[in-house]
Amino acid sequence: MVIIMLFLALIFLIFVFIFLIFEMIKEKKRKQRCTESVFAEVVSHTDVRSYDNDDHSYYTKRAPLYEYSYKGELCRLAGSTDGKWVKKMKVGSQVELFVDPDNPKSFVCPEEIRFVRIHGIKIACTVIGVLLLIFLILALPVMIVNIIY
Repeated sequence: MVIIMLFLALIFLIFVFIFLIFEMIKEKKRKQRCTESVFAEVVSHTDVRSYDNDDHSYYTKRAPLYEYSYKGELCRLAGSTDGKWVKKMKVGSQVELFVDPDNPKSFVCPEEIRFVRIHGIKIACTVIGVLLLIFLILALPVMIVNIIY
């Protein structure tokens, strides 16, 4: 039983690690394209509609609406829908974005990425901690029996 739990925990950690690597590669490619610095203002918060593949339904989340100008083109685009990020970005806030010179509607917000990454790390640490606690609770009786006999 203990070996099976360790094996499952190891498989879980490998999948998390692979997911993080793919996300970092995708983020790096986007950062390489988005090289022009602009300052944007949060002009409002907007609803972003997304599709849930599991439920086959749409849901709505709030996101800050950034407004910036690049080479005379005015862009208004939604940022991250992470709830804590949306609360942090008050209307009127200024934030530095990096836009793709070939497609000014594609942008990267380093502050947003940092915030969401830290939030994700907190969640991952909590999940791993809970899994380790469950493993310890399940393995404890087996270890006690092994010590006694």
